[in-house]
Amino acid sequence: MNGSVCYCGGKTEMRCFYLPEPKLCSGTVIGLPKELKKHLQTVLRLKPGDEFQLFNGNGQLARSILKEHSEVELLDVKKYPPPVCPLTLIQGLPKGDKLELILQKGTELGVNQFYLAAMERSVGILKSDRKQKRLERWQKIVQEAARQSRQYHLPQLVAEMSLPQVLSTVKADLKLLLWEDSTTPLRDILPQQLPQQIAVVVGPEGGVSQQEAEQIMDQGYQAVRLGPRILRTETAGLAIMTILQYVYGDLASGQHG
Repeated sequence: MNGSVCYCGGKTEMRCFYLPEPKLCSGTVIGLPKELKKHLQTVLRLKPGDEFQLFNGNGQLARSILKEHSEVELLDVKKYPPPVCPLTLIQGLPKGDKLELILQKGTELGVNQFYLAAMERSVGILKSDRKQKRLERWQKIVQEAARQSRQYHLPQLVAEMSLPQVLSTVKADLKLLLWEDSTTPLRDILPQQLPQQIAVVVGPEGGVSQQEAEQIMDQGYQAVRLGPRILRTETAGLAIMTILQYVYGDLASGQHG
């Protein structure tokens, strides 16, 4: 997504923008993508000498200063480590507005990978002529949420694969299926030892069919439920990701950045 503009600003925080560069190096001077250049100069009216931050989605954050001729000097670059317990959300495709909420809030909560799976009860399957446009919108939502939440490792978004394709692609040592027909509480199967990778399957509106549940469990996923309530698809994934981040991730650390 070259030139994507994502920024924040406030009285106590330096503005931060997403720049899709694979590597940022201190002391270098770089040019800016056309869209970002226009946003800095025309919308925000920044002038040479103004400082801001750039992050590249690979864990790097650079304090930067605007130069003449729309160039930027990277003053210093920090490298943030990847999460200790990466989280993958396999989301059965819901309607578009619900998916946007899932992507936004899931990114804020620290989801590292989103796989969008076409399932039996999916109602949000895209026509081929609209896929690219919607994918670009979803990627921008993820970028903006990562910027806003200061998550400097941009989540991977894999759009619309079949369920068998997703199950054969995703690798994890803790695999969970949120299924309303399960009688197993989540807390009963969470290991004390830190998993290296966690993957969670959440169905679309209407949930996961019996046949799909059997197919998923055949791939090593454990079916669990979250209490006595039936949760909406946009609630279920966010709820379990919050729990997993608290148990294994950084929600309990109290650290920033």
